[in-house]
Order: sequence, then structure tokens, then C-alpha cells
Amino acid sequence: MTRRNSHVGRVQPASPPRRVAPALRPPRQRGFTLLEVLVAFLILSLSMSVLMRIVSQSLTALGTADHHQVALQLAESKLADVLIHLDGSSEGKDGGRLDSRYDWESEIEPYQFDNQEPGMRYSVTPLLIRVSVSWGKRPGERISLSTIRLLQETP
Repeated sequence: MTRRNSHVGRVQPASPPRRVAPALRPPRQRGFTLLEVLVAFLILSLSMSVLMRIVSQSLTALGTADHHQVALQLAESKLADVLIHLDGSSEGKDGGRLDSRYDWESEIEPYQFDNQEPGMRYSVTPLLIRVSVSWGKRPGERISLSTIRLLQETP
């Protein structure tokens, strides 16, 4: 009995690699890992906290500058008012409320120059006039203006 073996002694050529259709490929995983998301969130939260602190400080500085500007204008106005009503009997302190947030004080007192001789009578009297406007309790929440006026004495 002879056996017929068709593939014995025959060399078969190597078959080309099988290609898988694109639809059958396993999907390539794209996106971020949980660690990358957490690091990005940490960086974002730190930068946002720094930005919020900067914005908060800027708003505080803006409010302070606004109070300074308003207080300066009120002090200039009050100083002009005090100077208009200045006379020989004007000495002492005065004060009041200008606005719902601003208080003012004025002080008028005699002033002596360094080269002024004591006991000598002069035809003019120097007066030191101070006007302060405040809007809070802290020292930085106060504007003060001062001037010296020479008041003609009447004989």
C-alpha cells in the first residue's frame, strides 16, 4: 500500500503576516492618567489661590487709595474754610463729621519762628493751622494738612 503524502518533501513558502482589519484592532487608549489629572488640578488650584490673593490685595489698595483721595479733598476744603474765617480770636480746637465716614479736626495755635526774639512785639502774629480728616482708627487712615498764616494785628 502506498501512501500518498502530498506535502512530504515539498517546501511550502512562508505565508505573509495576516493583517487585521482596522475595525478589529483593539482601541488605542488616549487621554490622561489619574496622576496627570491630579497634578494639573494641583497646579491650577495653587495658581488660582495666588491670583485671588493678588486680586484681593489690589482691591484693598484701591479702596485705601480712594479713601486717601476723598480725605485729601475734604481736608483741603476744610482748611480753606478755616482760613476764610480766621481772625485775631481764632485759637483752639474744633471738629465734626463731614460725611458718614469722615471726621475732621482743626487746631489753631500761635507759632514762633526760630529767629523770632521772645518778648518783642511784631505787627503780625504767626498762627499754625492744622486740619486732619480721618476715616478709621488706624494711624494710616488719617490725612493731615498744616500751614502757617501771618495775621495782621490791629492797633
